[in-house]
Amino acid sequence: MGTQYTFDNNGVGSVILTMDNDITANKDFNNADIDAGRTACECVANNKVGMGTAGNKLFGKVVAVSEELDAAGIPVQVSVQVTGVVRLMYVATTPVIGQEVEVDGAGKVKQATLEASYPAGGHSARGLVIAVDTTATTCDILL
Repeated sequence: MGTQYTFDNNGVGSVILTMDNDITANKDFNNADIDAGRTACECVANNKVGMGTAGNKLFGKVVAVSEELDAAGIPVQVSVQVTGVVRLMYVATTPVIGQEVEVDGAGKVKQATLEASYPAGGHSARGLVIAVDTTATTCDILL
């Protein structure tokens, strides 16, 4: 009989991009956000990410912030995982395996809302939920 083991897909297949940090109030990322698990981001402008607006498309997971700060003390850039498997905290309705998620506008994700018709440019959801931990309120998402 084989040995039992626990596996963890988090981070598998990662591609990391350096992006500008959205300095809009309550939309930027800092070390406290990363420590608290508020890492889900939306692409909000050319090569710029932020926490975005609830219901918008998930771009990736902020994994680090730059040491360089602007005049207000906000990190200038962030490193974002845009492919592979990410583990993100969720809010509201528990995401369902095999379905997609969207940002909540505060650094977490939520189950994607039903859309009767897709807007120009496609559906607002992204990622395939492959695991859910209801105790930790996290879900693993294949981007």
